Amino acid sequence: RVTKHGFTYVTCNGCRFVYINPQLTQEAIRNVYNDEDLREFFFKELLLPHVERDQKPEFEARLHELQKLTQKPNPRLLDIGCAAGLFLSLAGQRGFDAEGLELNQHYVDYAKAHRPVKVYPKLLEKMQYHGGSFDVVTLWDVLEHLPKPVDTLTEAARVLRQGGILALTTINHSCINEKILKDRWRYYMPPDHLCSFTPALLESLLKRCGFRIVRIEHQYMFEVLADHYFRFLTPSQASGFISDSLNKFKKLLYFVLAVSTQAVFRSFRSGDLLTVYARKS
Repeated sequence: RVTKHGFTYVTCNGCRFVYINPQLTQEAIRNVYNDEDLREFFFKELLLPHVERDQKPEFEARLHELQKLTQKPNPRLLDIGCAAGLFLSLAGQRGFDAEGLELNQHYVDYAKAHRPVKVYPKLLEKMQYHGGSFDVVTLWDVLEHLPKPVDTLTEAARVLRQGGILALTTINHSCINEKILKDRWRYYMPPDHLCSFTPALLESLLKRCGFRIVRIEHQYMFEVLADHYFRFLTPSQASGFISDSLNKFKKLLYFVLAVSTQAVFRSFRSGDLLTVYARKS
């Protein structure tokens, strides 16, 4: 499909699954996640003030949706790949009995030091939870990092109670931006992103693992295209009345384009990112 940074993504002709080929060994994957520079980079990036500021309303909206779907007091929630624990912290404030799993030790240490949350530095399969332990399992931006996503989804189904909710976000390679940008598409990120999906493939995988999809949301990322074709909208560093006025116009035009394209491509169901809510059937 594309080659990037020496890694080749291929497409399965049967189900349209996209994955790195040859696949990384478990040892190579461990080396990626144990690379100190990489761990430090993601740790610092996620904790930038504007990142958490932008994430908070999005997480609040997801928690509101989960409360509507669970319809029970103090639902027990497991957040797989919980990063620095912002979602867990917000879930606790909304009455969820929440805990998380995270492999980046920087995130684990930060969450334990700064947030009232429970975080364990282990894989889901290593936790050995009893079946039906949780009302909600979340995987925000996790599936694309997994060498065997079906195994993780199967285990997520096992630890969920009957009727429990699985919620996830992941990347969609059948979107407009990927068709335009090909190997320049932001979400081809080897060796961090090992695979990607389509809405139809996700529905098939989830059904295979015992879930029924309740809702799929598409998020079109205008900035992915803007990085390549709308660089003229980048604010100028110059100062003065003309430059300041022009920068204000650029920001307004950027905002209008971002909002309008989001609305259009959401209606086309062609978002770069997918948010999925599914019920264990």
